[in-house]
Amino acid sequence: MGIFGKDSAFKITENEITWKQNSIKIENGYIVSAGLINIVRIPLRHVETVSISSSGIKDAILPELNIIGKGTVLGTLKVGIDIKDEIQDWLLGKIETQ
Repeated sequence: MGIFGKDSAFKITENEITWKQNSIKIENGYIVSAGLINIVRIPLRHVETVSISSSGIKDAILPELNIIGKGTVLGTLKVGIDIKDEIQDWLLGKIETQ
């Protein structure tokens, strides 16, 4: 499923999600992503919710997770359509436990 989607290397741990060459982790109070997806570093304490948006681009749907705080999009993460829900649930769980 290209560079974004789920494969056998997809893993969720307490503080990190990894798949292919991408990762999203909670590190020192920040949401940090690395790899071929967007690179973001967002303070977890400012995040209120995470929403999903999709737009069709050249016959492909590229979902984005919008990291929202105080009514503003603090950052976005492009992810595969098959893993968007798992990542959103994981991030929402991290926000609730902070």
